[in-house]
This record gives sequence, C-alpha cells and structure tokens, in this order.
Amino acid sequence: MPAHPFRTLLLASSLCALASAVDAAGAPPLPSAIAVTPAQARDDVRLAIAVAEAALPDLYWHQSPGEWDAAKARALAAAAGADEAMDVWTIVAQLMAHVGEGHLDVIPGDAAVAHQRATARLLPLDLHWSREGVFISGVHGGAAGIPPGSRLLAINGEDAQALLAELVSLSARDGRIETGAMRECPGRCYAVLRQRARGDEAGFDLHYATPAGESRRARVAAQPMRGRPPAAARERRIASLQWLSPGVAYLDVPSFSNRVYREAGTTFADVMRDLFGQVEQGGADRLVLDLRENGGGSEPNEAILFSYLVPEPLRRYRSVEARARTLSVASPSGQVLVHEVYDAEEMRGQQVLDGGRLSRLDRPPEGLTTHWTRAAPVYGGRLVVLAGGRTFSGGAELAAMLRHVRRARFVGEETGGTYEGNTSGYAWDVVLPHSGVNLGMPLLRFRFDWDADTPGRGVLPDCDVPPQVSEIGVQRDRAWRVARALVETDPAQPAACPDAGVLSAAADPAEP
Repeated sequence: MPAHPFRTLLLASSLCALASAVDAAGAPPLPSAIAVTPAQARDDVRLAIAVAEAALPDLYWHQSPGEWDAAKARALAAAAGADEAMDVWTIVAQLMAHVGEGHLDVIPGDAAVAHQRATARLLPLDLHWSREGVFISGVHGGAAGIPPGSRLLAINGEDAQALLAELVSLSARDGRIETGAMRECPGRCYAVLRQRARGDEAGFDLHYATPAGESRRARVAAQPMRGRPPAAARERRIASLQWLSPGVAYLDVPSFSNRVYREAGTTFADVMRDLFGQVEQGGADRLVLDLRENGGGSEPNEAILFSYLVPEPLRRYRSVEARARTLSVASPSGQVLVHEVYDAEEMRGQQVLDGGRLSRLDRPPEGLTTHWTRAAPVYGGRLVVLAGGRTFSGGAELAAMLRHVRRARFVGEETGGTYEGNTSGYAWDVVLPHSGVNLGMPLLRFRFDWDADTPGRGVLPDCDVPPQVSEIGVQRDRAWRVARALVETDPAQPAACPDAGVLSAAADPAEP
C-alpha cells in the first residue's frame, strides 16, 4: 500500500513569482485581473460545495448540518457581488475554513496571483501572531518609524481579536485551533490575505504599543506588493541529536517527509535507529523531543518514532475511512468530474461498508495500529515534548499518541492538528473553471481510537509558552529553555512548570 502523504498548510507563502516577459517598451506587462460574472462565481462556488459534500468522509466532524447550510447560503449570496477571480477565492476560502479541516487547500490560480503581485497595495507591516497578542515583526514604506516588536492594538479601529478572526476565516485549520494559522501566516502573509479579501486600501490608521509600553497612533499608506519579498522557504532538515549535558539529550525531528530523507541519502527508519542507538550508548535518561516545525510527511514515520518511545503497540485509529472507491460530481455546466480514491491493489486493504464507504483493515504494514514489531532500543527515560502551531498532520498525530498514553509533558502552545484525528491522506484536486481557484479536498478520515475532552482542539501544553516576536527563528527560545529546565528537574520535586521569565538566554551554554 502506498505511503499516506500527509499534507501541510498552504497559505500566502505559496504565491507564485511573475513571469519575466517584457513588452516592446522593455517594461514587464501588468497581468490583467481575471473577470468573472456573478453567475460564473456562483457556478464555481456551487461546484466547490458539491466536491466537499461528495468527497469528505465526515463533513460534520467540526460543524453541524445547520451551520454548513448557513455557511453555504452566505457563500452563494456573496457570489452575487463577485467580479474577479480573487473574489471567488475569498468566498471559497472562507467557506472551506468553516469546515474545519486543515488539509483542505484553497489556492488562487496563477493568473490571479500574478495580477495581485503586480498591482496590489498592502498593509506595510509584517506580523507575528501569538496568544499574547499581535506583534509587529517588520516595517516597510511609511511604517518605517514604528519600532519592531511593538504590539499592534488595532487597524482602522478593528482590534487584534478581530484581525485574528479574519486571518483564521481565510486559513485552512483543524477544528477550532488558531495556532496553526498563527504559525503558518508569518511576516507579510496577513497583508496578502487582507488585500485578497478587501482589495486595495489607501491607508491604515494604526494603534500600537511600543516595546516600552507607550501607546501611539500612526496613519500609514499602503505599499506596493511587488516591493515586499515573500517569506524565505522553510529549511528542509532531517532529525538530529544534541547532548545538552551528561544524560540529557535534545532530539529535533522537524519533518516526517520521506522526500527530505531521500534527498539526504538516507531513510527515516535508518536515522531513528542510529539516533536512538546514540541515546542508549550515551546513557540518556532525560530527553527533549522538538516537534515544533514538524508539519507531518509520510505514513508511518510518526509511528516509527513512537515505537522508540513506547514499547507496546497502540491501536491508534478507530477507523480510516473514505466515502467510496470512486467519487463523481456533476458541475453546474453538466460536466462530470470523476476521481478514483483507491486502485485495485489498495482495495485489498479495505473493507466495504454499507452504502459503499470504505474502511481500512487492521493489517500490516499500516493498518490501525502504531507498530507491528518492537523497536530496539526503546528509550524509557523522562520525556518532554516541544510542540506548537506548526506541529501538524503526522507531527500532531505523534503528539496525540504520546498524550493519550501519558508518555510526555508538553511545552509550547497548542498543536495545529486536532487531538481526535484529521482528514488527510489522498486528495482530490479540482480547478474551478471560471476563477481558476485550485481546490484540494482531503479524502481519508483518520479517527483516533479515543475521544477528546474538548472536540476540535489540539494537544494543549502542560507549560504554556508561546513564541515571542523577539525570538523569531531562534531554536533555543524561551520554550526551549523551559523544556530543558523541566526535563532536568529533580524527579523528587513537584512537577511545576519553570518560570519562563527567569530563564535567561544568556545562561544557556553554547551549542555543541
């Protein structure tokens, strides 16, 4: 059976570069906006609705039928005012964000992205989102006088909570989790999404508090998007081990992607075998596992890592279901779209339920169980896990398994994936014909074999330490320092969270 390709969030960082064509005068031509009529917009929205209703194994996992009906009505009403492709993207993105499936991608077409890149004017701020507030991480154009690190209180009278609600409404997310959108939309991302949803704005009335706590206001003009570089691509790294002190190890696992390990000339299984061999040989009895950058990758790598931390196999999935072997939808124009979920070989691992639904059999190599053979050596010492909004898909699954068996304590923030499972795996990619919007619909419902105390939420930290704007890009940040202090605490002492405020970065030893 092919590996289950966990997918990560795709937001504004996926914007495409403009073509390098030039006109006769030597200047690059400005791409034209893709015009749509309200009738065409409505057809695209109706097709998106039909694909979701035909493909998602459980459309009502994170919403009620009544809530979905109301969301559809709002989307179809909004289509009456659409006249550009990006309007359709906004409508469909808000509709699908309401579904609560973080692997559900809604991406504007290349032409719409090129037009935005060439002509749009943006909020001249880079932003860092946190449970502690919204902070300014970078300034551009007329905002150059605002001190980076300032806390943003309002834009045009809309407070920080309203801004976060807008960000979340335009972003794919699991359940009711906000941290995924926070971490996947750094820098200029909110400015890009805001312009897509609102169009160009002449200027912005800003209310902010400086790092010194002074309340200030400023009026700033919009800045051309073509003057704002996109965020740097995320570094692709394989797992690594560091020794912090005798008996104390730090294991960073930023990805479960087989591709990342292939490009490094190895495999995930081989790297885990080697690293845990080093853990045993070095006599580690305290381990910090960093999953903050782990957005998933390939099944069953999260289970392989679990097997080095928990010896006994765990029935992790209650079920893995798909709606049917073959999906079909008729577009408003009468075109029939057909998608095959499983081929004949894959069907051998499925049982057919009433109504044609498919459910995975509990057979190796994946099945419903974490691992079928014991790993060696298995680490049995104290474990602290660093996690956050980018801990998604397979990364969030591992966090949920470790939480369920009470194997570790967690430091950081809520994971980006829900504690009860996700809808991911294979996807049905559909291009909406009039707007060019790309819709990626996840097809497999991975339901864990346990229930959440609070449905629709991720694994919550034992020690709540959200990232700070002053430590963007810093691995050994205050959450890292809390995790290290926690794992080194005397077992005879009460298991209280160390005070992040008194753990100085200057006190950390240099990296090995």
